[in-house]
Amino acid sequence: MADLPSLLSVFEHDPDDSQAFEALAAAARQAPPDLRASRFAATRKLLATRGRPDAVVHLIDVELAATDDKAKQADLLLEKGMVLDGELLDVPAAHAAFASVLELRKNDAMAIEALEELNVAEENWQKFTAKYVQEAAGSTDRSLATGLYVSAAEAYVRFAPAAPEAEHYLRRALEIDPKNGKAAFHLARMLRRAERWQDLGELLDERAEKAATGDEKVAALIALSDLGRGPLANVARADRALKRVLAIDPAHPRALRFVTDTAAAAGDWPGVVAAYQAALKGRRDDDLGMLLQIGMVLWKHLNDLDQAEEYFRRIRKIDQSHPAALDFYRTYFTAKGETGKLMTMLKSAEKTAQTAGRARSESGEKSISIEIAELAEAQNNPEKAIEAWKQHLRQDPTSVQARSSLARLYRRTEKWNALLDLMKDEIDRLSDNEVAAKVSRLFEVAEIYRDRLKLDVMVINTYNAILKIDPDNQRAGDELAGKFRALGRWNDLIAVLTRKSEALNVPDHERVKLLREVADLWSERFGNFANAIKPLERIAELTPTDTDAINRLKEIYTKRRQWRQLIDLLGKEAS
Repeated sequence: MADLPSLLSVFEHDPDDSQAFEALAAAARQAPPDLRASRFAATRKLLATRGRPDAVVHLIDVELAATDDKAKQADLLLEKGMVLDGELLDVPAAHAAFASVLELRKNDAMAIEALEELNVAEENWQKFTAKYVQEAAGSTDRSLATGLYVSAAEAYVRFAPAAPEAEHYLRRALEIDPKNGKAAFHLARMLRRAERWQDLGELLDERAEKAATGDEKVAALIALSDLGRGPLANVARADRALKRVLAIDPAHPRALRFVTDTAAAAGDWPGVVAAYQAALKGRRDDDLGMLLQIGMVLWKHLNDLDQAEEYFRRIRKIDQSHPAALDFYRTYFTAKGETGKLMTMLKSAEKTAQTAGRARSESGEKSISIEIAELAEAQNNPEKAIEAWKQHLRQDPTSVQARSSLARLYRRTEKWNALLDLMKDEIDRLSDNEVAAKVSRLFEVAEIYRDRLKLDVMVINTYNAILKIDPDNQRAGDELAGKFRALGRWNDLIAVLTRKSEALNVPDHERVKLLREVADLWSERFGNFANAIKPLERIAELTPTDTDAINRLKEIYTKRRQWRQLIDLLGKEAS
């Protein structure tokens, strides 16, 4: 749905546009009260200067329905009553409006005064009317005579609308001054109420030729078009009226829409372009909608990319990141083999979109940063692709595509530290419950430190990080032990092997193997037989028939004169 300012702009240009008027009610309800009040007031003021009090009343009714503020309602009803009385000459409706004001705001001075003036005017209108007619008949001043006949007619319209004098004096005023807009306005309303459609059509035709201003001529032709499609049932006459509108106002929305729709239906695309080009010339500034229509027709229907580019260039001056313009330039630059220019344009559009707070990915479109990255990769420019993917990742930290692409490009360009930073960030983003995922990524980190950067310390730290979150991880324990073994870090190796041997899920035969290596390290690497006792005792406990462990224990107990332990061991062996 269009927003309120856009709809009011259409209504200002064409107060008889029923589609815009129907959409106004919903837009008014959704708009903020301050915006609604200011925009409606500005539009009413503009339409009043153009001699359209009927449209002013329509707008007041829309705003009344949209507001719950009693004071605001009273103000609007007061304004409505003034217009109904002074401009539309509808005394019963004016009475009702002023009465409604007093219901909302008792003792409202302006409403009370207006009602009193209506009562006085109703008592004296015939006397004043006779005076107007008498003075008009004797006047030699055409302007004065016209005004007096109009005043006389207005009195009849207000207080005796069915009397023939009302139409007579209005027509008399138009005979003297065919350009008089007020007389023509009231006469048209009278004919419409009486459903005298043929007479109304003749009046509107005359107004289209003789009205004083272009706005009045356009309004008459629009009304004639509606009449032709309605009571007169003369579509050809209605179409001619709209075409005449464009001769006066090439940018009139409804007339332009009719002409372009008709041309498009007939496949007359040059005709569509010509109509919009004429409309553009009639405006002070470029209109994005018209530029877009011309550009799209030239591109999609006439396949004239070079001429279309002129209009899409003007669109980008208004909106650098306009989606349709970007789509066009994707085709345009690709056809010319100028993907470098396309990348430059997309970068500029991306900056503009970020400043404007747009996120194209939210609407289901591909992010510009992704497109730039893919273009860079297609050009075999990994550095630019990396920057583009990094930019996209800043916009959307959850992007799987950006992370996988960056990982691939970092490996390709051997940017191992950047890859490690990316992987560590991924690990940090995982929750504490995602142990398996964290462990998997940490193994990849360890692999890079080991095979690419040759940083043994970081390899060891990474394995320790795995064991911290998954103490029973056999692979981490084995690889950490292997690293300590290769580095000759025997104390660290003993600590790892001991920890592994104490794990709950280790089979006995594996546990014995680990304990035996611990005992060997203590005795062979450090000559520390005392520390070798514990793992050997544990082996003997697990496998009482393990002669190697038992013999070594006997030897150590004997050397250390630990007779009690030796006796216990021999006793167990005898049993």
